[in-house]
Amino acid sequence: MQKEAVKNIEEYLSVNTRVTVAIKNARYQGVYDSRVEDFGGNSIYISQPSADGVPVPMVPGTAAEIEFVSNNGRYRFATTVTGRQSQGNVTLVELEKPKVITRNQLREFYRVDTNIKGKAKLFYAAVPDKNMKIPHKSVDCVVLDLSGGGGKFITSQWFEQNQPFLLDLSEAIGELDSAPCTAVRVRRIQERTEVSFRFDFTKESDRNLIIKYVFKRQIELKQTLG
Repeated sequence: MQKEAVKNIEEYLSVNTRVTVAIKNARYQGVYDSRVEDFGGNSIYISQPSADGVPVPMVPGTAAEIEFVSNNGRYRFATTVTGRQSQGNVTLVELEKPKVITRNQLREFYRVDTNIKGKAKLFYAAVPDKNMKIPHKSVDCVVLDLSGGGGKFITSQWFEQNQPFLLDLSEAIGELDSAPCTAVRVRRIQERTEVSFRFDFTKESDRNLIIKYVFKRQIELKQTLG
C-alpha cells in the first residue's frame, strides 16, 4: 500500500469506471455503488448513488471515500461533495478532485476483524470433481477475519491443508452462500480448529461482494474506535 500525489486524476480514473462510495454521515452512512460520468475543472462527476432504488442524499459538504480498480491496482481517495448537477432526468454528484490517492496492488487486500456466523460445506471426496457435487456435510463456523483474498474461521470440524470447501457467508453478505475456498493453513486450538483459507472465485463480481463488505466494515470499525 502506498500513497501517491495526484496531479491529474484522469491518469488513474476514466469515464464509466465503476466506483464504490462510502459515506460517513451518521444519518446516511453506508457503502454504495456509482459510476464516473464526467470531469471538469477541479471536479469529478459521478452518478447519484441509491439504496434499494432510493437516491442517497449527498449534499455539498458531505465527506466520502471513493474506491475503484484499474489495471494498475486498487485505489482509494478521500473527497468532499461540492455540488450537484442535473442533465435531463439524471442527477450527477460533483466531487472535489483529490490531491492524494492510496494504491494497493491487486494481489493485496484489506483485512478486517469480523464475527460472522457461517457454515462450511464439505465434499464427499478430498477433491471435488469437475461437476462440483453437492456437499455432503455442513459445519458451523465463526469467521474471525476477512479480506477479498480470503480469511480465517474457527470450527469444531478438522480440515486438511489444501482441502476445498464452500463457505456460506449469507449472514453478512446475503448473496454469498457458497463461496468456493481452499484451506491453506490449519491448526488445532484445544477442541477447535482454526482454518486460514483463500477464496477461489472465478468471477470478480463475487469477490467484489466481499470487498464491498470489507470496505463497509472498515468504516464501522473506525466509527466504533472514534
